[in-house]
Amino acid sequence: MREQKVIIIVVVSSILLILILGLFLASVIRRVHHRVRYRRLDRLRDFYAGKIIADLDAGGGAALPDDYRATPGSLEWQAVEDVLFPLMDDERYKGEVRRLFSGLGYVSYYEDRLSSMNNVAKESAIDKLGRMESEASAAKLFPLLDDTDPAILSNAVRALSKMGSKEGLRAVVDKLPFLLRQSLVARKTIETALLNFGPAAVPVLIDEHGESADPLVASCVLNTLSHFSPDTRAVFLAIERLSDADPEVRSRALRVLARAEKNLPAHLPTLVLPLLSDPVWFVRLQAVKAAGALPSEQAATAMGKLLFDPNWQVRSGAALALAELGDSAVDVFLDALTHYDAHARESVCEELDRTGFTGRLIANLTSPEAAVREKSRQILTIMRTAGFTARIAEYLRTAADDRTRSALRELLAEGPRR
Repeated sequence: MREQKVIIIVVVSSILLILILGLFLASVIRRVHHRVRYRRLDRLRDFYAGKIIADLDAGGGAALPDDYRATPGSLEWQAVEDVLFPLMDDERYKGEVRRLFSGLGYVSYYEDRLSSMNNVAKESAIDKLGRMESEASAAKLFPLLDDTDPAILSNAVRALSKMGSKEGLRAVVDKLPFLLRQSLVARKTIETALLNFGPAAVPVLIDEHGESADPLVASCVLNTLSHFSPDTRAVFLAIERLSDADPEVRSRALRVLARAEKNLPAHLPTLVLPLLSDPVWFVRLQAVKAAGALPSEQAATAMGKLLFDPNWQVRSGAALALAELGDSAVDVFLDALTHYDAHARESVCEELDRTGFTGRLIANLTSPEAAVREKSRQILTIMRTAGFTARIAEYLRTAADDRTRSALRELLAEGPRR
């Protein structure tokens, strides 16, 4: 009995050893095979890169489909594909390379793989058709917009946006409510893809979803509008959404208005300024940016209150928006520095330095307007007293104007103290 156990142990141990050695040898052989394969692929890439570019430069692209046709999946096939994709980024070759992808069979090959049961293979095919900018393949991607897999959806939308066809844009817009509810990742991809369609997406979105009550759809539409110069329709759509119950919608409506340079109604300040007191911080931030575009002293005064907002991004945004208003913000900054405690003053001084407004204040020391000159000097004195002298000292070293240097020396005469 004991001998039988020993024999069994020896046999089992031998089998395990053989299996381990077999796995080890298989791993070694696989590595060697891959190394040889990759080296050959690198050589093929170098060969095809030089030859294809030379032929394209020589105007011989018409012969390439026959000269470079390869069996799908072969190393030659992969090497040619790897050479052609980077050439899509070069405007000199893009049109010819798109034709080559079709002529060499890559488009039809990846179209066939759209029906694969393997999602990884399907995602790769979608991505490559998009990178090839194959507009003729757009219709084959439309059924994928009904897929419940967020990765498939995201890739299909992204590919359609790269193809840039009007039919692809309309297909995405038609499915927008469904697409936006699939996942956060898909939602971000869709918003980016709509931007890739360019300004052509704007009228389609307004026509189809301008009055949508769905906050996800409304937010997505406004996000797209905010990246392009708003026309009259976009401006009035944004105004209608300023009172929306969803803070994301209000925020993005404000982003649209912040970009508008014309078509603005006279009563816009009465619509935007109340949102500086919105309970949601990112709405206040966008309200500051929108208010900064309003030619109104009332806007400057209202923005000044946000220099002490509980949220640092809002404080920073208010300071930057005020700095961009120029001398009309001097009174606001002076008021903030003279009516609040030391901690608040230091916060404002930091923002004055960060936004570069200190430079304007220094330039104002020689302003022909006495009021601007005196108020700017008062602010700089408060900054010096609070210890913010580095920027002033820097200007003293670099100022080319004698009057400015003299004013700065006088300002720094007592030295900083806290």
